[in-house]
Amino acid sequence: MFLLKLLMKVLLLPVMLVLFMLRVLVKIGIELSSIIVGGLILIVFGCIIYAIVQQMWPSMCILIAMEAVLIMVTAGAGILDLLLEEASINLGLLMRS
Repeated sequence: MFLLKLLMKVLLLPVMLVLFMLRVLVKIGIELSSIIVGGLILIVFGCIIYAIVQQMWPSMCILIAMEAVLIMVTAGAGILDLLLEEASINLGLLMRS
């Protein structure tokens, strides 16, 4: 039984390394893109207000769809970060057992 656990830990080590690299890349991506995506969300929101004031309803619908996609991309990156962190914690606990 000891040898099986040792073999499992040795095989999980590369998985942990890949998971760590993915987490670092996702965190860097979130940090770098938050400035750009945040500014873009703000600009699109201003365009939505302008479209409402000018009563350009088709343009407003397109802009609202763009805003929703930007928010979903941001939320998706956060969820991906959360899932990678949770997987890393669970594998760490498995390695320590």
